[in-house]
Amino acid sequence: MKRVVALKDVARVHGEGEAAVHALKGVSLEVGVGELVAVMGPSGSGKSTLLNLAGGLDRPTGGTVVVDGVDLSTVKDLAALRRRSVGYVFQDLNLIPSLTAVENVMLPRELDGVRARDARQEALAVLGEVGLPHLADRFPDEISGGQRQRIAIARSLVGERRLILADEPTGALDTPTGDEILELLRSRCEAGAAVLLVTHESRYAGWADRVVFLRDGRIADETTAPAVSAR
Repeated sequence: MKRVVALKDVARVHGEGEAAVHALKGVSLEVGVGELVAVMGPSGSGKSTLLNLAGGLDRPTGGTVVVDGVDLSTVKDLAALRRRSVGYVFQDLNLIPSLTAVENVMLPRELDGVRARDARQEALAVLGEVGLPHLADRFPDEISGGQRQRIAIARSLVGERRLILADEPTGALDTPTGDEILELLRSRCEAGAAVLLVTHESRYAGWADRVVFLRDGRIADETTAPAVSAR
């Protein structure tokens, strides 16, 4: 199986001296083409830090992060790599209030040089996949929290994303809608992408091929047979 993302002996330390916080301690993890890997663990265990490093939003203190065969430490323009290869669903969504739903979704494509008309068509197609084509021209503050979350998910899926990083993407969704989103993420895996999903819900971890458990910045356990299966 071809690796899409590989972390090897990755560490992340915030601060120095006695005030230093060791968010990750020698974590190694690989996710291959077609794989959905769920990451679980208590608050403060390093889950979001792991996603930030995998997506090039942060630099490791030690170890290496490789995405689609590229060592991120050698990449000068990480923003360009993220626009083209990595989709990210942020826990706080990070939608731009002054842009409509479709404008938020098409933004990464426009920044990558895609013509506005083409970017809009791609964005509308993905909004259809998450069930919100009718809200394309609404602003974030005009729609519900769950709808905003689905727009953020649509933004992470637009374009040819090889790696999708999702930090609690079902947090504001009801169970049926959450299941629909997981089904959508699985379909992207089947199309050749890799998904790394942070979740507190065993129900949604049940959609994964593997579940990795973090504790105190380390991988404490890993299983290929989730206790609860949603499929």
